Amino acid sequence: MRAYTVQHTPIARGRSRFCLRVQLSGTGVRPYKWEIFDDEDAKVIRRSATAFRTSADAWEAGAMVLKAA
Repeated sequence: MRAYTVQHTPIARGRSRFCLRVQLSGTGVRPYKWEIFDDEDAKVIRRSATAFRTSADAWEAGAMVLKAA
């Protein structure tokens, strides 16, 4: 089972075609991971190496990576 949270409004300044998605990637204590994808072709650019306890934690970590890019 996969659950997605997608924000199509760019987190970074200016127009960006990159979006952040948080997904339920497993079970257990840390089931959430984030990924950054290209909104034009839906190709995944980067994925989290670690999993997070909550979707909010995963979102925060992914947003920091997206802002730094």
